[in-house]
Amino acid sequence: MGRALPILSKSAATFVEKRACFSCHHNALPIMTLHMAQERGLTIDTAALAALEAKTFVTLRGPKALDDAIQAVNLNDPTPDDSLLLMAAGAAGLPRDLTLEVLANRLARWQRDGHWVTSDFRPPHSSSLFTATATAVRAIALYMPPELAVDREAVFASARSWLLATKPISVEDAAFRVLGLAWAGARATELASARSTLVSMQLTAGGWPQLSGYAADAYSTGEALYALHESGMQATDAAWRRGEKFLITTQAADGTWHVATRMISPADVSPRYFTSGLPYEHDEYLSYAGTNWAVMALLSTLPSKPHNYDASGLFDAGLRTALFGSTAQLKSLLDSGADPNTLLLASVHEAEKVRVLLTHGANPGLSAVTTAAAYRDTADSIELLLAAGAPADPPKGARVKHTPLVLACSTGDLATVKLLLAVGADPSAASASGNTPIATAIMFGYPEIVRVLIRAGANAGITEGTGINLIHWATITGHADIIPVLAEAKVPVNATDENGFTALMYAATIDFGDTSLVEALLRAGASRTIKNDDGRTPLQQALFFHHTRLAAALR
Repeated sequence: MGRALPILSKSAATFVEKRACFSCHHNALPIMTLHMAQERGLTIDTAALAALEAKTFVTLRGPKALDDAIQAVNLNDPTPDDSLLLMAAGAAGLPRDLTLEVLANRLARWQRDGHWVTSDFRPPHSSSLFTATATAVRAIALYMPPELAVDREAVFASARSWLLATKPISVEDAAFRVLGLAWAGARATELASARSTLVSMQLTAGGWPQLSGYAADAYSTGEALYALHESGMQATDAAWRRGEKFLITTQAADGTWHVATRMISPADVSPRYFTSGLPYEHDEYLSYAGTNWAVMALLSTLPSKPHNYDASGLFDAGLRTALFGSTAQLKSLLDSGADPNTLLLASVHEAEKVRVLLTHGANPGLSAVTTAAAYRDTADSIELLLAAGAPADPPKGARVKHTPLVLACSTGDLATVKLLLAVGADPSAASASGNTPIATAIMFGYPEIVRVLIRAGANAGITEGTGINLIHWATITGHADIIPVLAEAKVPVNATDENGFTALMYAATIDFGDTSLVEALLRAGASRTIKNDDGRTPLQQALFFHHTRLAAALR
């Protein structure tokens, strides 16, 4: 660990100097790792950690932080972006404030059928529904407003049910299933069963692989050991000791661990790579994440002095009432002379509060509809706002960071999508970031919303300059259930991009751990014989990368 900590600090400092936006692997994970080390008495570079936190927490601090949080200005992909950001804040001991509570409450409102989704699709680090769910649970446990304790427990109960009922495919799935159950307060017998599933994936060499048929690596082994300890396994357990030995014997001389990435397709799915100091080129970022998890696993058994969190929640009473109080409390506040317009944006996620504020003279605009659309299940609120004169779309030609329809497609709120389309929202209008409603629905994995958008006239023929079309994107993002919807809309299933890749070629290249993408594409008429620019068919591509499951489905 002493060898790993300096290079983790140096690499994080290099990364955040070159890139401004939040990264799970080089922002959240090193903050968690370095604070774990500090709490256990190890020497760390405190100046580097302070600089890292200044960059990481910039959206949580400053005069606009709360307004931006309420209006979802920086909303991108709440799990893992917001969930890991709040976990890093918890590791750093950031005291509870309204900004953090707003983010936690919105996270809770994004839960659907017990779990959370993600628009990220970079296995193993950022594509698992189990990771999205567990990190959301942990963030909510840290920063959910105390007034909403009943809601929090309902969220946890629903998460426990989903985690217990859903079978993990990968070690990432299984590890975060254990973590999610532990953080959501599962019973000891439930945790023991989940631990048993995770332990059953351990290889004879002592480590855990990303997927069945792969070699063990430090990323999966670190996550597995961390999850096992977090759920109550002792470091004297035989499985733990074998995993620990694997990590110790596979660490490189510089203190890092080399982990091979599964992101081997040529599609541009991440910011452009640059080195942050680890010697692993294309594998660098996953190796950095793996090194963090390995160190956290080894640190987890050492005695610590954890932070004492400020849970008082005592802040601006009026705004707090609008955000988290009851409708009766809000009405009392208004009756005593509070300005309804200053409280509207903080209340738009609850229809009864919106009704009271409109009755007291609130004047809604586009920002109120946009803010409401950043939550799930807000169609009733939005209907009230629209009836009071708020527009459903920005003015023609205006560029806004998020349109209400794009946000509703992010949350998966079908009722809000239908409502906005019914009142004239443009089904093809892109936000300032370039995201269209249909592309957003594909990335987050909502086939019914994709179908509704197409029926409303959304352009399903979008093709990037690289030649990637929407069926390519449904494949790259791992959403097999969207492929038949797009095929029905006549999106070309055998189109090739600038690398000669059809969607089936991408399905043969990216191993998500199952064969659903290959099967869906073949049913849609995908050709097995079209070769990429390297001269390989999809079957030859799968064999080239040793993807035995995918090759079997392509034969």
